[in-house]
Amino acid sequence: MLNAEQSQILEAENKDKSNSITRLSWLERFGYGSGDMAYNIVFQFVNAYLLFYYTDVGGIHPAVVATLFLVVRVLDAICDPIMGVILDKTNTRWGKARPYLLWVSLPFALFTILCFTNPHLGSTGNIIYMYITYILLGMTFSMQTIPVNSLTGRITNNVQERTVLTTTRMILVYVGILLSISCATPLVTAIGGENQEFGFQMTALVYAVVSIILNLFSFFTVRERIAPKKIKKHGLKVTLSVLVKNKPLLVLVSSFLAFAIGFNIKLSTMVYYFTYNVHQKELVFWGTVLFFGAALISNLFIPLFSDKWGRKSVMIVSATISLISYIGLQFTSFNSVFLILFWLFVSGFFTTPLNTLAWGMVADCVDYAEWKTGVRADGVVISLMSFTNKLGVALAGSFSAIYLGIAGYVANAEQTTASLNAIKNMNALVPGIFILLSVLIICFYPLTEKTYNKMIVDLEKNPGKN
Repeated sequence: MLNAEQSQILEAENKDKSNSITRLSWLERFGYGSGDMAYNIVFQFVNAYLLFYYTDVGGIHPAVVATLFLVVRVLDAICDPIMGVILDKTNTRWGKARPYLLWVSLPFALFTILCFTNPHLGSTGNIIYMYITYILLGMTFSMQTIPVNSLTGRITNNVQERTVLTTTRMILVYVGILLSISCATPLVTAIGGENQEFGFQMTALVYAVVSIILNLFSFFTVRERIAPKKIKKHGLKVTLSVLVKNKPLLVLVSSFLAFAIGFNIKLSTMVYYFTYNVHQKELVFWGTVLFFGAALISNLFIPLFSDKWGRKSVMIVSATISLISYIGLQFTSFNSVFLILFWLFVSGFFTTPLNTLAWGMVADCVDYAEWKTGVRADGVVISLMSFTNKLGVALAGSFSAIYLGIAGYVANAEQTTASLNAIKNMNALVPGIFILLSVLIICFYPLTEKTYNKMIVDLEKNPGKN
């Protein structure tokens, strides 16, 4: 005979099976992923090349860039909770999150181009210009990514469908990142030749146009179906308290912060590694192809493995295996090109689930917040994840620039041993340490699939009261 908990779980499973909206068409899955693909084509291009553009093309000292990145990106990250609150208050005939794909597409593209445009206003004028354009780009980052991330919980409430949806999205994201980063250097060279300034500007233009097209495709193909029940409205203080009382979310974002720092340190310094350590800048293309190509392949297996062993276990096991690649790269000679590329492939394949599954699990944390506190605040909860991502990018970019400055890095010159070691460490040892920290933290994530099914049943019966 079934006990009460088993009956609730069975009821949740049967409800999911009978719910016609839990099975999405592939057009909608691809449409949903296109919105995040549009964002990441630009976001990861900026992460990978803006530091290099400022130091080696713009001639800005790494210490100045470090301050710029830290100040601007922290300000940018602060915009996320604000955008979350705005999103929660948005109501249109197209839904709450979906209209932003339409509204933000043009300014998002415009500020991307401006960030890779040198106004030639002198040293002080250029720095002021960089702050202004980067802040504006960061604001549109928030206006793009918060709505896109909140769509997961608005499209379906089925755990496995959310995993398929998020995995499809991440496959498109990694295709976008792969094309964006690997094609950047060839595009800059093909368009600008020796004039890297013009090459980067036109490359940014190409990516900006592609982002507009993808955003519009996403807007016209996705639908918001899951609407929260009408419950009592709460003030900002109560809404923000949802974050403090949400243990699964706090564990998830802490783990994700460690991942984001390590991942973006590696991403932003890979071009330096192949340029100055390996002395084959053209290998940036193959390095990124293998790294993100492996991530793309890995995403194909994530739904199968997570359904069989659970998302938390897949994250822990795969990320632990990935540590081998960081150790291997740390002790690999700069002349061993094949081995370097092999370690990049292994790293991309096994590190990926930390990112993919985290973005899917945050939707569960939204439901947990409603179940635990009676307050459903999709925008605020999602914004914390986005805030964490941008904080990780900010800390990674500033750390990289400061480390380069301390090590004596000089742009477009023969590097010292200290500088070469710093670049190597930021591609191997340092990100490996942060990935290890991410694994240790995610071990404490408490929300299992069975618990989630029970939670959904409770929400259907009595929202916000367990």
